This record gives sequence, structure tokens and C-alpha cells, in this order.
Amino acid sequence: MDIAIQLYSVHTETEKDYKTAVAKVAEVGFQGVEFAGYGGLSADEMAAFLKENNLYSVGAHVGAERIRDSFLEELEYHKTIGSKYIICPYAPLKSVEEVKELAEVLNNAAKQAAGSGIKVGYHNHAHEFEVLDGKYALDLLAEYTNDDVILELDVFWAAYAGVDPLTYIKRLGKKIELIHMKQINEAKENVDMSEGCIDMKAIKDTAEYATHFVLEHEEYDKPIWDSIKNDYDFLSQI
Repeated sequence: MDIAIQLYSVHTETEKDYKTAVAKVAEVGFQGVEFAGYGGLSADEMAAFLKENNLYSVGAHVGAERIRDSFLEELEYHKTIGSKYIICPYAPLKSVEEVKELAEVLNNAAKQAAGSGIKVGYHNHAHEFEVLDGKYALDLLAEYTNDDVILELDVFWAAYAGVDPLTYIKRLGKKIELIHMKQINEAKENVDMSEGCIDMKAIKDTAEYATHFVLEHEEYDKPIWDSIKNDYDFLSQI
């Protein structure tokens, strides 16, 4: 299993020393990274830094406003560093109209990315499983976006919302190309992979159309690098 990490998982460390923290991710064993900020590095600097540390870029979480207003600039950065995805990490989606507006932004961005080898998508939290007009907001977004706009399913937030991530993965099929591997316990806390309720092997086996599995870990009850290593070791064995 080729395991990537969303770098927000170690944001407290990247804020102290960006390059040292990302290099440590590689030392743990991760091969891919998903960005949440670039540490002030230019595209050429980032490409060289990734190569130096034997890492590749899955892509990045990029705000909806930047995707709407400055997408071509973002796209050029990711062409240079070899990314595969540009993902909107959050939108309120409190109404059908808001879902349609975001779908238009993502569809437009996907058209601009056509031929680049980079896809555009959306990453969920829990609120996208609120019902709008008889359907989950996330289902509506899947319907309103073109086939080349993908979803990055965060299994923690699906479970947090009371939705079985395995069932959801099966139902949306090819639309889900990225999986955020984030563990939850019965108290709805984010915990180490071995300490939670989600069967991550079943997630891996069920997500047959997923191109990348990306660890995300946001809450810690032990030293951060201990949890990250625990997660890596767990995921590398499933």
C-alpha cells in the first residue's frame, strides 16, 4: 500500500521548521504528500526538495476562493511539482444553491486543468451529510459536478456524521478517487489507526477506484511523531 500523508497532520511541526518536518515525514516512510500550504517555497524549490527527499506530490488542499479566482496560477505550481490533484478542502454547502455554486467553480477549474494530468475535487467534513432537497449535500455535489471532478472521501467525517464509509464508497464508485484515512473511536475522537472503530483494511479493499490513500491525523494523545509512526506502521501492514 503506497501511503501518503496530508501535511496538515504535522502542521504544528511545519510551522516551526517546514523543511525539517516534511523531511521527517519521509524518514518515517511516507512516499507521497498532500499539501496544505507550501512553506514559502517556489514551485522549482519545492520540486527539488521533494526529489531530494524521495517524495512525490499527490496534490494539495486549496481554498474555494483561490480555485475560483487564481486557479491557473495554482495549476502551474502543481504542474511543476508533479501533482495529480487540486482539492477544495471545505465549503459551507448550507443550501442547494451553494452546492450548485461550488459545483460550477469545480467544473470550471476542471476545464482549465484539462490535458494537464491534474484533476480537481472536493474533500468532505461531516456537514456535507446534512440532507438538502432529500439528498446529502455531498451527493448533490457529486451529481452537479462533471465526471472529471472527483471526491476525496474523509472516512472519519463520514463516520462522525453517522454514515457508513464502506457503504458510501460502494455507492459512489468511480467518483471517489482519493481516501483520507483518518481513524475515529466510539467517543468520536480522532485516534491512532489501531485504536479506533473503522476497519481500514476493508476501506482499502472496498475503494477499488481510489488512486491514493492519504493519512490524516489531527488530534493527538501522545507525542505527534509517535502517532504518525504508529499510523504509518499500521497502514503499511494492511
